[in-house]
Amino acid sequence: MTGPRGHETPQQITPRSSIWEGVLGTAEVVAWALVLELGRNIVVNSLGDNDVVKVIGGLLRGLAIIAVVGAGAYVAYRRIDSFRERVRTERELALIAELVEPGEPVRFVDARSRPDPPRQLSELDHNPILAALRDLPVQEFETAALLAVLSAVLEAPSRLPSDSAPDGRTAILVLADLEMRGIIGYLGADRYCLREAPRLPPTAEVIRGPHWQAALPALLHHYADRASRWSIALETVRFAKGARRWFEAEEEYLRTLFPTPATRLPTAAVNELARIADALDVWYARKGLPEHAHGVAQALCDLTDPDDFPLRGELARLRAGRLRRRPPKYRPRALSSSLSARWSHYTALHRLHNEQPSPMVLTQSAEQLEAAWWLLPRTDLAGVVCALINLAVVHLHEGRLDAAQDRLELAESLTRDGRDPAGGAQTRETLGALWWTRGEPRRALRHWQRALTAYRELDDDLGTGRCLQHLGSAVVLAPEHGGLLLGNDPALTRAEVLRQAGGWLAAARRLHPQALHVEHYARRAGSTLHTVDRWPLAAPDPQ
Repeated sequence: MTGPRGHETPQQITPRSSIWEGVLGTAEVVAWALVLELGRNIVVNSLGDNDVVKVIGGLLRGLAIIAVVGAGAYVAYRRIDSFRERVRTERELALIAELVEPGEPVRFVDARSRPDPPRQLSELDHNPILAALRDLPVQEFETAALLAVLSAVLEAPSRLPSDSAPDGRTAILVLADLEMRGIIGYLGADRYCLREAPRLPPTAEVIRGPHWQAALPALLHHYADRASRWSIALETVRFAKGARRWFEAEEEYLRTLFPTPATRLPTAAVNELARIADALDVWYARKGLPEHAHGVAQALCDLTDPDDFPLRGELARLRAGRLRRRPPKYRPRALSSSLSARWSHYTALHRLHNEQPSPMVLTQSAEQLEAAWWLLPRTDLAGVVCALINLAVVHLHEGRLDAAQDRLELAESLTRDGRDPAGGAQTRETLGALWWTRGEPRRALRHWQRALTAYRELDDDLGTGRCLQHLGSAVVLAPEHGGLLLGNDPALTRAEVLRQAGGWLAAARRLHPQALHVEHYARRAGSTLHTVDRWPLAAPDPQ
């Protein structure tokens, strides 16, 4: 029967072949080495000792030695690679282990409002601390961020040859003094703002001075560090919901940290802004927004000098849609290869989205995804899984179901140990589309059930909405499968299955407004439900 039409959301990046694992399996190599040595002995014993036999015997023995040494080297490489991956994973877990998740929003508490600009007073003129605070891109700070900025400003004079002694006060004492004088005000919710500022010196002079040059990187480092950690947490089951709440509260503020394009920034500040842009890129991908959402990539392009930051600049232009050619090779090679892979992947998806999906377009897109595959570092598991999924989607459009299944099974094996849970969820979702296309609806429903459970654990609205759409439209087409999703207690009727399906489709429309064909199946369901009444059952453990 015809499958429910759905919307596959492509991701970004691409896969590695496991062919060498089969060829260089240790046991097989040792066995072949023994066969070669046995063949050498047979040849020598059968044909006697002459020059030709010696050459053949030497070649066979050399092949055996090369095979064993090669297999040993490969096993050692994989062990080292596995160790590095374990160290990297442990480092990431250590970064997020002490995160404290934001709580659920409290009702009837005033939303955070932006404070008024500070009043400029002549009696505060030429105060270097206040001038540096005045010319930062924001005048509202978390307590920890403000203390970090004040500490950096107080230490700035000590880093320069100067006759003046550095300020001996600590950041805590300076903050208390400024608050007591009303220059800095407490906004509540652990935030301060600058209420009064000097008129002089002018901004152009301030940003060339040591105090501002120290203050800006300190401010950006504080938020880049937190945004980077929460972007890692966003991809974990344990912290996903808290990370989502953090980004929802802080995303707009993070965008205001980008200064005007005309500002000449210290190198450290550009690097911290790039980290913030990377974290927002992860958040926008989770929300289903384009890479150039809210102008973040464009802002980084404007602030990044291509001569000083070639890799950063190329990545920013790629995200902003301004990179029209394959990036040249840079050092370090690993980052350069990743950038080239992302460019190939981006180009393939751009072609799919903007051209008619003809056989030629599909073939060219698949070839570009394959080209990206060879460039990706093995450590980029999320990229590998993402590319496998996208290749599978292309193969599904081509009608190459076996090729699509091969890609998805490899992606599933890579995420089976719990790494990249978001990629694992989308793998199962796409497997559902594959099995429905193959005419096996029950297997398709099982995969969508498992994907739905994973998306809900990750608090991923878009993924949850897509799976509700898949399941709802499937049972609208085939109500006899409703028992797999709703059980049989109480006993089901066709009307009840369609009623529940209508609720799932209504929720899908709310969670994923761009979902295709939801209205069509909702009309066919004829349900009066406007939200989920009974969630689809979790799929039984495959073990």
